[in-house]
Amino acid sequence: MANIAEQLQQAVNKGLSHKELIDKFKSILDEIIKDPKQPQTVDYLKKFLDAVVDDKIVLVASRQLLTDLCTSYLTRLSSEQAKEVALYALERIAARAISFEDQVGLYRNFLADIYEREENWREAAKVLCGAPLESAQKPLSSDYKLKTYLRIARLYLEDDDPVQAEVFINRASLLQNETRDEELQILYRACYARILDYKRKFVEAAQRYNELSLKSIVSGDERMKALDNALICAILAPAGPHRSRMLGTLFKDERSQRSPAHSMLNKMYLERIISPHDAKQFESLLSEHQKATTPDGYTILQRAVIEHNLVAVSKIYTNITFAELGGLLGIPSEKSEKIASQMISEGRLSGFVDQIESVLHFQASEQLAQWDRRIESFCVQVNQVLDKIQAVHPDWCQKTMALVEAKINAATNDDDDTPIAETNTTTVKPMDINNNHTTNNDNNRRSVTVSITDDKHHYQPLSRRSERIQPPMNTTTLVQYTSNPSLSDQQEQNRQHHHHHHHQQTTNDEEASTYSFRNVTKKLQHAKSSGELYQPSAPLPLPPMTKINNDENEIKYQPQHSSESPQSSTSIRTRAATTVVPILTHPTINTSDETFNSISTSSSNKIPLWKRFKKIIAPNKRSKENSSIKVPTLQFNELSTNETNRTVTDGVINNNNNLLQNPLKLSELRTWLFSKSFPEQRIRDEYEKLPTEPLHSKTFAFRPENKLKNRFNAIEPYDHSRVVLKTLSNDPSSDYINASYIDGYRASKLYIAAQAPTDTTLYDFYRMIWQLRIQTIIMVTRLFEDGKHKCIQYWPDEGEKRVNDFKIRIDNEEKYADYTIRKLIIYNQSEPSDVLQVKQYHFLSWPDHGCLSLCTPLLDFRQRFRADYKPTNPILVHCSAGVGRSGTFIALDSLLERAKHQDTIDVLEFTYRMRQNRVYMIQTADQYVFLYRTLIEGILTMDASISLQEFMTTRKLHMDAKSQYKLLEQLQSTVEFSYQGALDPANVHKNRVETILAPDNSRPYLMTQVEKTTDYINAVFVNSYRQTPNYIVTQYPLSHTCIDFWRLVYDHNVSIIMLLEPILRDSKTIYYWPTGVGHVISYGPFDIVMMSQKEDEQLIERVFELKYINKNTFATDRTRTIRQFQIKDSSYLLIIVKRFLKEMRTFNGQNVILQCLNGATWSGYFAALCNSIDKMQTEQIVDPFKIVRLLRFTRPQFIDQDQYENLFVSIRDYVQQYMSATLTHRPSENSFYVEPSGEHQSTTTNRVIQRL
Repeated sequence: MANIAEQLQQAVNKGLSHKELIDKFKSILDEIIKDPKQPQTVDYLKKFLDAVVDDKIVLVASRQLLTDLCTSYLTRLSSEQAKEVALYALERIAARAISFEDQVGLYRNFLADIYEREENWREAAKVLCGAPLESAQKPLSSDYKLKTYLRIARLYLEDDDPVQAEVFINRASLLQNETRDEELQILYRACYARILDYKRKFVEAAQRYNELSLKSIVSGDERMKALDNALICAILAPAGPHRSRMLGTLFKDERSQRSPAHSMLNKMYLERIISPHDAKQFESLLSEHQKATTPDGYTILQRAVIEHNLVAVSKIYTNITFAELGGLLGIPSEKSEKIASQMISEGRLSGFVDQIESVLHFQASEQLAQWDRRIESFCVQVNQVLDKIQAVHPDWCQKTMALVEAKINAATNDDDDTPIAETNTTTVKPMDINNNHTTNNDNNRRSVTVSITDDKHHYQPLSRRSERIQPPMNTTTLVQYTSNPSLSDQQEQNRQHHHHHHHQQTTNDEEASTYSFRNVTKKLQHAKSSGELYQPSAPLPLPPMTKINNDENEIKYQPQHSSESPQSSTSIRTRAATTVVPILTHPTINTSDETFNSISTSSSNKIPLWKRFKKIIAPNKRSKENSSIKVPTLQFNELSTNETNRTVTDGVINNNNNLLQNPLKLSELRTWLFSKSFPEQRIRDEYEKLPTEPLHSKTFAFRPENKLKNRFNAIEPYDHSRVVLKTLSNDPSSDYINASYIDGYRASKLYIAAQAPTDTTLYDFYRMIWQLRIQTIIMVTRLFEDGKHKCIQYWPDEGEKRVNDFKIRIDNEEKYADYTIRKLIIYNQSEPSDVLQVKQYHFLSWPDHGCLSLCTPLLDFRQRFRADYKPTNPILVHCSAGVGRSGTFIALDSLLERAKHQDTIDVLEFTYRMRQNRVYMIQTADQYVFLYRTLIEGILTMDASISLQEFMTTRKLHMDAKSQYKLLEQLQSTVEFSYQGALDPANVHKNRVETILAPDNSRPYLMTQVEKTTDYINAVFVNSYRQTPNYIVTQYPLSHTCIDFWRLVYDHNVSIIMLLEPILRDSKTIYYWPTGVGHVISYGPFDIVMMSQKEDEQLIERVFELKYINKNTFATDRTRTIRQFQIKDSSYLLIIVKRFLKEMRTFNGQNVILQCLNGATWSGYFAALCNSIDKMQTEQIVDPFKIVRLLRFTRPQFIDQDQYENLFVSIRDYVQQYMSATLTHRPSENSFYVEPSGEHQSTTTNRVIQRL
């Protein structure tokens, strides 16, 4: 073999023919491979490769020799030898890769086979990535490319690298619809299911695995393995309806009984509590990536078990405290509250959170309210009976009440030496009903026992966050009578009557309990000393009481049960509730550090007075010469918005007026928004300079009788700026409400920042409105958020609502996309000749403690409020606590008013002024940053809207449109979009235009389950000007997405389809509807029947009947009528818009699809025109800028520059016709369908349509 090199050189230089050359090289190759174990074998093969790729060798011969070497000879070598030779071959032909494309692919696949046998998955994938799949010589088949992509994806998955695997699955997804090779389709689905598994999309992964387990082409063992994976993913999925459906499907599959995961599946499907032992056994079945830890510190399995157990608990209990829930779930109570709130907000758990009492209620709040009303009605009837008895037998009633008092006294500890506070004595007699409690004993109250047994609903006092909430165990509800000596009889009746919601009654219960106990105890002691005490002649209808503990803070009593021994008061939700009776002591303040560090109780006979200390806050920075000066207390009447005679010091106390200041020029702010370095950190640092501790005294808020009127601890009004109500007779504490005056721009006490009313404070809330003649209310919270009750509904849905002396009637309600405006009429029975009209502006899109993703809706809301506002009386602003969102809105409104008149604004100073009057105004740094962004956009767009009258007279529309569009583009550059769903490998082929996709934050999800489909369709939600209907903008469906289009119609309650341009059929475009009356077309579970069709020169109207066919029973589950309007002649666009807007008023919550070929051009223009005209008709302003800004937040491709300029022209044409009321074409008033007409609109509009 020593002459191998010489033979190769001779063969190259000899000038042999093509066939002779190949034969000569093969004979040399046979000689080399004859003994592959020789140490020189690899070296000889490298020399052979050098000779083969020599430029003197004909290319055809080189290709054949390289192919023969790889397919016939390298397989005889060891793996190490073969790898070395193959890698050398690739190195030698790299310079001429285009000439050797087939051979490059051959050698790379050969190397990948070797690496795969060695389980070196990553190297196998890397070497395959270099295989040429886009040949310059001949096109490669789709199947070959698909097979390569899938193999690379599978190799990366074996190497636990789902990110790289997803890249190649995305490429494969573009080809998988073109193949007819079923094995490749199965391989694609298997890889995609594994990627979903890695990405923790467990419900979708389970669905994919389950589909694979049903494919007959897959071997039996592989099908069972796919089913096991489906079970594991379904068990790990987040709890909720989607997982429940998946669990049900798998549980009903008899094959699942053979799976090792069946035990866990069985318990989860039956909604049983999963024990730690069960979870430990199941954990052994998980892959490594399924054992990962989530950001909250739990493993995937732990989180799944916690959520499942929470759902299971909801089937057992009606309500439960978070402390007990945490005990059941084995997690801290804080985390149990967070998980429950998140599940409720995501629609995976039915219920709501009582944040004040730290209780989770599993039934809907409306059910509770209905039950409360039923109990209230029953108690009122009992009261009426007792009133009649009182009228006929007053002596008997007086004697009975004395016996009740004697029995109460007998049940208490006669030796109790707790001092009794001095209180005004009043005649104790039955008062109005308090129906919220289920305990059948209360030492502080007079009671009449009425048995109400119910196994579902259960009421009891929630007097402390630590109280156990008992389950409905055939409990007895009491109709309780409570006297409060601080109120008159009539006032007490009014107060009691209107506080009946059990989850917000705590504060009044404790207050009344204390006064009643003091009063009754004092009267009984006086009776004992005077010998006037009645001795009971017969047992009273009260259960005997057993004292179960007595510590320094409280005494607990529990009813004795005749059928069982007394139970521990700590048992979880299984026994009757205990009654907590506070010992009558006053708290003492520990003022060792000038702050309220602790509160203790005293048992001495002398009641110590409250001691108030004020912690004076100095700013973070002081000038050297005044370093010892502290910020003085500012009296409310000294606050001023005068901007003269002050020095500018960045964030430091200004020695002229002792304020934190940081004035900024408007021109500087404008550059911030578009700067790549928006100074967010600078703004956050500025926020940190604001005082966080109380600056002034809160004496009135801390009084015991007022503390319970505060929704949150530490958020109380200062004494100097609080709203002072007129005092009710015999109730000195009735002047208190948690509300504070805030100064505005050049206006003292312009705003009132208040907490949201509760059942306890609702009467005070309306007293404040009436007393201050408030005519404008700004509400920036929803009633419920994240499953938590943020505010009671203090207005009626319809008709009237009574609140003590007040009667509230709703006169009008206008619902818009992001807010609702209500007109309330308030009557006061004590002043029957007077009436107060109040306008409430209710903003609905602002999350608690958070910020809006887009500030345009808030600016639009503020513009609407300002257009109506008449500066006469204070503006009442409230959220839940009255500091975060309320403070942000007040600052926004006042600073924008300042920007109208001055060239600077000072956010820091204004926020500091607000905090001088109310704590924590603008509660978070995120809200502070959001305020800056909103102010900047508000200042930039301040002149974007124009009055209708001015719009019709201006001559510079074209210039205005150009400048506004430039600003729109600049603002658009600050918005980021996520397209994860649109770019999912299973969805890429569903997009007609690759640059027009559906962002994740605005796309509708498809819910009807159909085999071989996903939840994606290229469509986006778009708000109409009003709250309903919503527009859904979508592309014309492709031939393979017609079923998704009808799922969209069915799932999202669509009644109207607006097809906005003529459609020409081609290979990708078909009619998705039946083409003749009476004809039927089917897509999956849907049958579409054409009921009628009519047309004229402008429109085609088709009426369809959409039927959903149950695949199990083959019966029609639901039928819906759908109307489709296809525009034939777009020159009639304005008439069509007018008729459409009129028809839209009757949709009653149904949605409208706007459809054009690409889902952007015509649909976006139609939506913008409709919203602009609707707003113009309602508000008498023209504001295309905000309309288009909102539209482009859902799809950035809406409205190009030509369209934006044309929009102004179309609006002007519409206004001319709308104001003159002379339409050249007047359709029927009874139908949206347009009757034939021979005349067109103005030539201006025709030119606009042509440009579009």
